[in-house]
Amino acid sequence: MRAFVAVEATSDAIGKLQQEMMAAWSPKEVKPVAPGNFHFTLIFLDEISEKQAQQVQEALLGMSFEPFSLTYTGVGAFPRPSNARVVWVGIDEEGKKKLEVLAGQVISRMQAIGFVPDKPFSPHLTIFRSKNRHVRVGVEKYAGRTFGTDIINRVYLKKSELAPSGPTYSNVYTVNAAKEAKE
Repeated sequence: MRAFVAVEATSDAIGKLQQEMMAAWSPKEVKPVAPGNFHFTLIFLDEISEKQAQQVQEALLGMSFEPFSLTYTGVGAFPRPSNARVVWVGIDEEGKKKLEVLAGQVISRMQAIGFVPDKPFSPHLTIFRSKNRHVRVGVEKYAGRTFGTDIINRVYLKKSELAPSGPTYSNVYTVNAAKEAKE
């Protein structure tokens, strides 16, 4: 199975942002990420066997973390705003630090069982992918704007099934935070 470890994002404000931004492009240029697919990939595992999936679950089992909140803020693009293939939403500095610590804990546990990250962890929430061309993103228009908050209180081992219409993600295993989040 094609798999990764992630936390989910659920802000309704991001869906509204997608609608606002979509007005600047044609559906032939970009494809919005479905709101049910919003997530932060902590580590991509690629194709893994059932045995490896069990090892991942066992490695995640002993993990402990406190719930934390993050605020979605600003918009960016890879490789750059003037020639974007991916459009993303960032997060506030405090949430970014906490998500980086959580990712570090997950990555360390995955390295202990033989998985190596394909790239350094960079906290961003992908909201669009360019189809066959690069698009221009006016990120300055969104500088300093916020798009809701989330409580991060679960880590998931996710399975990804690719299809022409886009990926379908399903949760294989869930790790809950040490205690309930306090708002």
